[in-house]
Amino acid sequence: MAIELHYTPIPFDDTYVLYNADDIFSLLSVFFTLLPIGILVFYLSWFLTTREVEPVIMAAGQVVNDIINNVAKNHIKQVRPYNFEGFQASGLRSGYGMPSAHSQFMGFFATYLILRIWIQWKGLSVLRKIISTISLGALSWCVMYSRVYLYYHSVPQVLVGLGIGTTLGLVYYFTIDVLRSIGLVDYVLSWGLADWFHVKDSCYYEPLSLREERALWLNRREITKGKKKSQ
Repeated sequence: MAIELHYTPIPFDDTYVLYNADDIFSLLSVFFTLLPIGILVFYLSWFLTTREVEPVIMAAGQVVNDIINNVAKNHIKQVRPYNFEGFQASGLRSGYGMPSAHSQFMGFFATYLILRIWIQWKGLSVLRKIISTISLGALSWCVMYSRVYLYYHSVPQVLVGLGIGTTLGLVYYFTIDVLRSIGLVDYVLSWGLADWFHVKDSCYYEPLSLREERALWLNRREITKGKKKSQ
């Protein structure tokens, strides 16, 4: 006996992607269009494994970025190039297409991280900085292209989204930099809650390479062996 629902179910639009099953590039575009979800998971994993405050700061910036995108869409009210029936029709997000939220997300993410790489991580070689910058730019382009290829956005919509996201990422980075310089971030980290979660801020130190992490592990292992022998 079939169950009768007393409500109208709707898809979770952030992960509900329609594509052409006969087109391999359409399938690849699905993975790129879902990349922002993966980045949000990365923020959470980054915080849980390192207890750095930076992923919390970046995630908060993305929330502000998304709110601005929703406001802009509802103000501009430009339709998408193709009307997917029921897409974002009953959810909290705007169903309009201008500007692209995915492009704005990637513009913010790439700009903020590129600035951090070039300005804060002084220990990284120029080559590694260039490779990181190109990689972030390529990922952003792939996400933007996927939105156009899947007919969720037009080219102007993704370009405007990229421009807004890049601008917000730039402003947000330097705003956070000022807050760090006046000691506000350190003040927040002195709170009991931050201490309870062991939160720290290592933003001015470049991340350890795999080689450096192994060297630290070998050093700790030798120290442990030395202690066992002395016992």
